[in-house]
Amino acid sequence: MWFIFFAALFLLTACSVIYIRHFRRELTGNKKLFTFGMTTVLVLTGIADLIMNFGEFKNTFVVMGAAAALEFALYMHLRKNSSRTLVFMGKAILAAALLELTYFQFPSYRIMTGDYEHTVLSLTDAEYENGGYDSSVEGVPVNFDTEVSFAYHDLNKKIGTVHVDVEFADEKARQVSFFADMTEETGYYYRLKIIDSTLIADSVQSQDAMVQLAGLTSDARFRFSGIGEKDSCIIKGIELNKPIPFDVMPIRMTIIIILATFLYACIFSAVMNCAYEKNRYFCRVASTWITILAVCVGIILVLQQIPRGGFMDRFRLTQGDQITEELVLAFENGQFSLLEEPSEELLAMENPYDNGSRFYDDVDYLWDHVFYEGKYYSYYGIAPLLLFLPYHLITGYFFPEDIASMLFASGGIILLSMLYSAIVKKWFSKISTGAYLSGLAMLLAGCGIWYSIGRPLFYEMSISAGFLCFTAAAYFFITSGIFEKEKANLPRIFLSSLLMGLSVMCRPTLAVYAVCGCLFYIMNTKKQGKGIAKYLACAFIPICALGLFQMYYNYARFGSVFEFGIKYSLTINDFTRTEFHFHNMFIGIYNFLFAPPAFIPDYPFVSAPFSFLGLNSYYFKDEGTISGLIFLVLPIFGYFLGGRALKRIPDKKNRISAAVVIGLVGIIMPFVIVCSVWESGYSARYMADFSWQVIIGAFMVLFLLYTKSENIQKKRVFTAVMGICCVYTLVVVGIEAYVFSFPVDTCPRYADILNRMIAFYK
Repeated sequence: MWFIFFAALFLLTACSVIYIRHFRRELTGNKKLFTFGMTTVLVLTGIADLIMNFGEFKNTFVVMGAAAALEFALYMHLRKNSSRTLVFMGKAILAAALLELTYFQFPSYRIMTGDYEHTVLSLTDAEYENGGYDSSVEGVPVNFDTEVSFAYHDLNKKIGTVHVDVEFADEKARQVSFFADMTEETGYYYRLKIIDSTLIADSVQSQDAMVQLAGLTSDARFRFSGIGEKDSCIIKGIELNKPIPFDVMPIRMTIIIILATFLYACIFSAVMNCAYEKNRYFCRVASTWITILAVCVGIILVLQQIPRGGFMDRFRLTQGDQITEELVLAFENGQFSLLEEPSEELLAMENPYDNGSRFYDDVDYLWDHVFYEGKYYSYYGIAPLLLFLPYHLITGYFFPEDIASMLFASGGIILLSMLYSAIVKKWFSKISTGAYLSGLAMLLAGCGIWYSIGRPLFYEMSISAGFLCFTAAAYFFITSGIFEKEKANLPRIFLSSLLMGLSVMCRPTLAVYAVCGCLFYIMNTKKQGKGIAKYLACAFIPICALGLFQMYYNYARFGSVFEFGIKYSLTINDFTRTEFHFHNMFIGIYNFLFAPPAFIPDYPFVSAPFSFLGLNSYYFKDEGTISGLIFLVLPIFGYFLGGRALKRIPDKKNRISAAVVIGLVGIIMPFVIVCSVWESGYSARYMADFSWQVIIGAFMVLFLLYTKSENIQKKRVFTAVMGICCVYTLVVVGIEAYVFSFPVDTCPRYADILNRMIAFYK
């Protein structure tokens, strides 16, 4: 089979090289017949690979057939349309296919040469410690509480691979640790943990491990134990020197091809260096597909975490959470307090907000609910009830919070893309196509909503709802013409005001942007002429009405129009007695904004070590940390060029207006939000409150410098740098968001996929 594999690989290389050499001229004669014939053979072999069992070479011929078909498609397209970028894509396809089938499959070549004898070890002949062979289950049972160890002596074999045939005893079991201690000719005693691996349910690839020892192995000891309390399995058998099957990953090939081609286009393509205003159709189509891809990724992230039972069953929930059920039932009952009454123990406590007292006295209470004057409340925003309340009244079921997070986030991503495009179209239409598309990809990747999609609980659902409402408000605000010399579009002003108010009712933190919005409404009053009364009505009635209702809602619950209730929440900290310390504030500033990523060759490959900055006090840190925003989206450093950019605006009034808008929205208000989280602590989901505003502000500075420059070479360099920064952001944010969404402890199967994609050499 190896001969057939290498023959097919040679044919793929040969016909691909011929296609690439003839992308700009016609194939003729025997060369054409050979190339088309070999392409057909490779495609048919790939189809056979999909249908038949090719053993350890499974899916390798599919890759070859797909690569040959793509090269043929590019050849046919380039007969009529010349494109340097597509020519490069043809080269990238061949390179990616060869890398995937050779370099990235290093473990599969481990015992191709050398004297490696395939050996099946008998479990009944092993020397056991803490366990043994159980004939009733035909294997060795492994549980959580005890490490099962069994050894073999006098093997005297050269070992290159170890295969463990494992069956997980329970459907809730996820992973079992696997260690192998072996001797080798360079030493008499066991080399401990020659294999340090994890056997993962539903991952056949985790059952194989490479071994690289010196000479013959005499003794080998294999150790297994469950990682979690529910983790148990049955070891069915162990084989030495069994060939490791090819682990072909089409997603890896696709990512390499797309990122390499995009980067090439940003550096060399005339289309990507063409101005946005001269390339509107291409920009519109490309930005649409980038947005669709982002939405699809978000949907997939949520769908992968839906509990067993299926997608449709999520719409027939008879129980919900604090927002989707408890707040809904309270409002249906005509009250602001929740229906559940506090326990007598909680009512009798001298300080019910002391988490330690509640724990040690075993007090029955609702976690993270607001408790005030003998009643339970919720401090979460009530705007999402506009969806949840009608749904419950109509269907009798409670709306699923994960689907809600998905819908809110998807809508917010679409509106954020529309907002960015509107800003570029209005003020920066002279920027290059590559800079525009790179900026859009970085904005959608770094907007912070992925940490709400990745863990779609009701906490994150509130942030997703605020993200949707405020991106919609910003879009209608920017497209209302409020910054133009003419009168503003009143319906859009009305919608921006309404959605801005709703965003605050989703997420009180966003009130700082509502203040900015009101300030901008006031600044542009003089432009409205005789229609000033209608303008003021559209600008202030919606947001003021919602604000007054929120103030009434606050007062009715807590006796203060400015109290949202988090002060009285029953959580880890007693917020009624917390004291402000600048040190706590600096922790948020550093970790949210300035923490650099750490790159390592082991899982998770890109990480963000959290720093408490030497704090000698309590500071809450949620699970999962990410890099600081500045190091996620490198063009944010463009703020340092803000002074130079403003000098390029000749009109003093416009210069001041630009400084106020960018400074308030992109710097001051995000900084206020970051500083304000000192009491709540660190959680990656907070990034959605301020990240995209910071990114857009930085882009506006850089795009302003670009449009005012006459240096063609500098513009080409800027486009290339934006492309490089885009690839960097997609890789870093992609890995960090993936690891955040699928923690290795709870989602080992998904962690294993990422591990195999990058750490192919293990």
